[in-house]
Amino acid sequence: MLTGMHLTAIGDNNMLLEPTDALDPSSPDDYVAELMEVLQKEEAQTLMYDLNQVPLIDQVYYNWLIRLNNLCRLANVELVIVNIRTTAAFSLAMSLKTAPPFKCSLDVDSARHGITASLQD
Repeated sequence: MLTGMHLTAIGDNNMLLEPTDALDPSSPDDYVAELMEVLQKEEAQTLMYDLNQVPLIDQVYYNWLIRLNNLCRLANVELVIVNIRTTAAFSLAMSLKTAPPFKCSLDVDSARHGITASLQD
């Protein structure tokens, strides 16, 4: 297990990443190599990032999500944000000047069925 996150293979080349309180979004380099290794080992095609336990997304956390998205693109993995709380969505929307590069989905089941939204479209 990576420090600060639970990473679970959930079938069909999907991985679920659940951050914990130990995740330090201000130090993304601490996670990149090991996370890339797991994604490649599991032959992941989609990484679902569960924001259910994240009450607020500030600039530091958003930068972490952008860095994670870049990592996923390098690994040819699609990043889909799932279970974003209303408070987190609102704080994110208020701070954005451009659309985020990743897709969002209501929940894991929706993401597994390809029901996503991209704010860049």
